[in-house]
Amino acid sequence: MSALEQWKKRVETHHAQSIGARDRCAATEDFWRPYASHFRADPRRTGDPEADCLARQVRSEQTLIDVGGGAGRLALPLALRCRHVTVVEPSESMQSELREGANEAGIDNLTMVDSNWEDAELDPADVVLCAHVMYGVVNVDSFIRKLEAHAMEQVLMLMFMEYPQSGLSPLWRVVHGVDRVELPALPELLEVLLEIEVYPNVEMVEARGPQVFESYDAAVEQLRRRLYVNPDTEQDRRLQVAARELLVEEPGGVSMRGARPRRLGVISWRPG
Repeated sequence: MSALEQWKKRVETHHAQSIGARDRCAATEDFWRPYASHFRADPRRTGDPEADCLARQVRSEQTLIDVGGGAGRLALPLALRCRHVTVVEPSESMQSELREGANEAGIDNLTMVDSNWEDAELDPADVVLCAHVMYGVVNVDSFIRKLEAHAMEQVLMLMFMEYPQSGLSPLWRVVHGVDRVELPALPELLEVLLEIEVYPNVEMVEARGPQVFESYDAAVEQLRRRLYVNPDTEQDRRLQVAARELLVEEPGGVSMRGARPRRLGVISWRPG
């Protein structure tokens, strides 16, 4: 089986598991609504390895497209460093956070496109950025080719070495009774890129620490959402039992026992 076929099968199986669980749960229509505010960050912050690495990749005269740019965690600091940023984002809650963040920071060289990438219609830019989006893309070949077609100078991707929610896989088995099929990540993406004859540069940046929840109750609430669990159900009872064992106090909050820092890669290449 080719790298493309393996990628597609893995993503489709993961999505099927999520859909089956979501159908049994009172999930919100906009999946990102409960999390959108967490994707806000001060666009003038310093010491952020991701933002600092990307800042070195762009020039003041360039334009940039941020594919799946969310609430602007990267788009807004980049807008301070280049001529114009276009954010392609389908989530209404993420768009709202992005709009508020841009207004608060006085950033006006930014445009939003309300669409997923596959359906987006927009002009090319000098640089196309796609950060932490690829994990769940089924038709990865056509997605990448569209990134290339819209990048006049460079394609940039950010991706963790492991699927960001891989730490929840043990809880998935506890709650749903089956092993979680995890989405592909950076190693699998590199196999795909080589298979379609894209030969990128890869820069590893400082690892991001494990996710820390502000409290035990906040952690359980997020776990319910991520695992598609309704309160006061048998699945919730199993989740609560496991959470008492796996959640541990950390400086500043609560995290999963044994959670490791997340290693991050910046992938770049020049189209054509």
